[in-house]
Amino acid sequence: MDALTKEERENLVRMLHERKGRMREEIRAGLARMRSEGHEAHLSGTADAGDEALASLMLDVANAEVARDAAELQDILAAEIRLAAGSYGVCIDCGTEIPYARLAAYPTAKRCLACQQVREATRAPARRR
Repeated sequence: MDALTKEERENLVRMLHERKGRMREEIRAGLARMRSEGHEAHLSGTADAGDEALASLMLDVANAEVARDAAELQDILAAEIRLAAGSYGVCIDCGTEIPYARLAAYPTAKRCLACQQVREATRAPARRR
């Protein structure tokens, strides 16, 4: 059930591999930045409330960036598992082939566009009035 050509598949594998390397580097850099920026002094209670709030916000942002990168790395690793299992490029919901154009734009895609749209529509937070 593999509609991808050998060349397309190789291109997607290369893209995943390159992105995995970038994500690992960004996670390492983010963690190093969190250690080296020295916000601990501002969070120790000896700084004024404004400094403490800013330091807390900066740590929250850094944590969120690392968490986002870690989640993307997990998606890449899951895509590599699907590649090894022969299920990469097949929608996990409906079983149809995911077009190369979608995979090229989003190599970790596990759903076809139609199923992804349904998932997002049914899992979207309620809109405020």
